[in-house]
Amino acid sequence: MIRSVLYLKPLPGKDGDLEDFFARHGVLSRSAALPGCLGAALHRPTGPGEPYLVTATWLGPSDYQQWLDDPWRQKVTGELGALLDGGPDAGQGGGVYTVVAATGDGTGDKTYETGGTPGGTRAGELA
Repeated sequence: MIRSVLYLKPLPGKDGDLEDFFARHGVLSRSAALPGCLGAALHRPTGPGEPYLVTATWLGPSDYQQWLDDPWRQKVTGELGALLDGGPDAGQGGGVYTVVAATGDGTGDKTYETGGTPGGTRAGELA
């Protein structure tokens, strides 16, 4: 299981526009509808001027790659970039991480560690 993270810094005064973009285009539900996506979230910063955080949990790298390759996603990138300080590829930051332990994150498992499978026996189960 992997988690993708992406930081998006809106232009000054565009915070609401960024949230509206995600709602209007159904970005999170669109990604969650793909096979292999276990959930996605847009996180609003608590401090002014800080970047937003977008996270998603995927069964594996190929599932995340399917999202990256989605033609719809490519189509709306320009509109998203117009809301961001520097555009979506200008040092916004992010990455992909292997999930080694989690709890209560919407994956359907209470707590698990590496080696488990969703809904199956989990190595090192804590709960």
